[in-house]
Amino acid sequence: MEKTKLKVVLRNETGKEANRKFRKEGMVPGVLYSPHDKSNLLLKIKREELTKLLTDNKRGLLNLEIDDGKKKSKRLAMVKDFQYNSLKKQLVHIDFYGVTLKEKLTMRINVELFGESIGVKEGGILEFDLREVEVECLPSDVPGSFKLDISDLKIGDHLSVKDIEIPEGIKMLTESDKLIVSVSHPTKQEVEAEEEEEAEETQEEKEEAEKTSSETKEDKQ
Repeated sequence: MEKTKLKVVLRNETGKEANRKFRKEGMVPGVLYSPHDKSNLLLKIKREELTKLLTDNKRGLLNLEIDDGKKKSKRLAMVKDFQYNSLKKQLVHIDFYGVTLKEKLTMRINVELFGESIGVKEGGILEFDLREVEVECLPSDVPGSFKLDISDLKIGDHLSVKDIEIPEGIKMLTESDKLIVSVSHPTKQEVEAEEEEEAEETQEEKEEAEKTSSETKEDKQ
């Protein structure tokens, strides 16, 4: 998996007042920790870059480019946790976990669907129940996502974790019989709603046709 670069800056200030100051400056306070370090590294990151990162690459591996004001260094890490301000909907803090290339990781990987299901074309309902699975692997083997082709799914068919094609070097931790996606029969309420919608459309078309016919007669008079 391609690793994303993220520029971070070491910080010395701590506490609520310092954190408020960082946020006003458009920065998000954070911390990098791992069992390989004697102490945690306190960081600050541009909110704009961090927001984009979490949108595009929430579970991926990162190359942190750390600037301490004198020199720059790099660390391999992953996002461990982050917090939002529920009112302003802004990032307020983030935790990174430092890793090594020889250390196996437990990660959650996105499942992506592609193709158009036969069953959906026939009126079935697509139910996407499991959007992430848990795996164990080395950092160099972390997949960007797992992709499942749903083109052949008919009404009543489903795909489970066992249907995922797992590359070499990756151990699947999620139960193999866990349901990922299925195509079910439309419920009675859904059928009735669809029929009602079609009836309304037909009535609207009828009224429009009558209105057009009436306007045509008036024009002739």
